[in-house]
Amino acid sequence: MIIVIPALLVGACYPAGPEYYEDLDVVATRYDRDFNFASTNKTFTMPDQIVKIDGSIAEGEGPNYLPDAVANQIIAQIKTNMESYGWTFTEDEEAAAVTLLPAVWTNTTVYYYYDYWCWYYYYYCGWGWGYPTATSYTTGTLLMAMTSYNEDLAEPQRVWVGAINGLLSGAYDVSRVQQGIDQAFIQSPYLKVN
Repeated sequence: MIIVIPALLVGACYPAGPEYYEDLDVVATRYDRDFNFASTNKTFTMPDQIVKIDGSIAEGEGPNYLPDAVANQIIAQIKTNMESYGWTFTEDEEAAAVTLLPAVWTNTTVYYYYDYWCWYYYYYCGWGWGYPTATSYTTGTLLMAMTSYNEDLAEPQRVWVGAINGLLSGAYDVSRVQQGIDQAFIQSPYLKVN
């Protein structure tokens, strides 16, 4: 009896699980500790489209892009955060201290389960062997890669990465993506140059 009570108390501490799609969103950031963000010329550039990472490039086709209506909102949120941290947007790629490259991809996971109910009701096994069940969910990821380039480097140096991952619901909710972008910048105070 003494063992059962602590087990019940510990079990009661765990929540029932997520109630909303946004409860499963994840924001991760990583940066180059050797890069001095404040010592740059404080300008950034980024493309006006967001690449969808899918099979088209692997198959030798040109890249696919997010629809402009969606991409414009994401790009605007990234720019707002960069500007609030003291950066100035420029369309001159060569003059910019850093380049932000956003990209997205989706991944669908399918689970297949076959319930062999003869294990439980062996006397009904003559009527059938069980039933299959399949379920799936789709996750989406927005990746923001910040690169820097100068004459001393053979190729652009990745100095910051922000990734937002979450379940995709049936209806597109831009506020979740915007909140994820905001959170990526909140987690990255070293990006402030003002």
